Amino acid sequence: MKKKTGAILLLFLIFLIWLQPINFGSTEITISKGAHAREIAEHLSHNYVVRDVNEFLFWLRLSGKEKLLRSGTYVLQKYKNPIYVINKLCHGEVFNIAVTIPEGLSIYETSEILELHGIVDKEKFITLCNDKNFAENLGLTASSVEGYLFPDTYSFNNSQSDSEVVLTFVRNAFKHFEKLHLYDADSIYKILIIASLVEKEAKIEEERPLIAKVFLNRLATRRPLESCATIFYALRQHDYEKYRSKRSLTERDLEINSPYNTYLYYGLPPGPICSPGENSIEAVVEPADVEYLYFVSKGNGRHHFSRTFKEHLAAKQRYDVKK
Repeated sequence: MKKKTGAILLLFLIFLIWLQPINFGSTEITISKGAHAREIAEHLSHNYVVRDVNEFLFWLRLSGKEKLLRSGTYVLQKYKNPIYVINKLCHGEVFNIAVTIPEGLSIYETSEILELHGIVDKEKFITLCNDKNFAENLGLTASSVEGYLFPDTYSFNNSQSDSEVVLTFVRNAFKHFEKLHLYDADSIYKILIIASLVEKEAKIEEERPLIAKVFLNRLATRRPLESCATIFYALRQHDYEKYRSKRSLTERDLEINSPYNTYLYYGLPPGPICSPGENSIEAVVEPADVEYLYFVSKGNGRHHFSRTFKEHLAAKQRYDVKK
């Protein structure tokens, strides 16, 4: 009788230890790309997902799935049996991460958000985004993907490659272009450049079509665009860490020798200075019907618009604008 009772208790203990019907909660685990089996086992053990490193490795070898473990972020139950964990890691049942990319961010700023969420390595992502061959392979008439990392909320996981992440952005961008009936790649690129200036200059929604028209009017009359936003971009291209927090410009800043300096060079800058949102793109496609050639900040988010240089100078004096 005692032997029978002991056997039942032993089976019950095996049931508890192996099948683990008791819920001890779950935890989020990130398996890095290129991690070896022992590294993964130690990481799982440290986070209480498996009880013993060697036990996990034994069952992993027995299953023949050592090379099938996939990187990514997973939500796994604690103290589960090794087979449960192995199957989860092999099937790639990763935990998706929601990431919101606001309007008006550059490649550099977008990469920081993605790295913060564990989706990309910032430096590698920036290098890929600025790879001309990569941009061309995506069908872009551009030397980088600046402007095409469309602002939106995405669901990513860190098992995705950097190129897959970029492709997700670009595909979303083209869905929005089609929504606005934009299909020609060259036209889209020019619109994106102007829209990126509008995105950085406009603070009030209803001013976007006005600002867009100012830039279009200046292009039509062969005037330099003179957008302060392009100077900030040129400075940050030169030294991002040094100028990332810069909020005002000096006369010397306006002399930076960069093709993005729209005070020195006529026409459009070489490319977008950020990824504009749909409203800024639409503002360029359907600008306001005005003859303004100038605008100046009032200091409260709004702008004063002028038709003549004389009026513009008076507005600058009125709002104490030095540049």
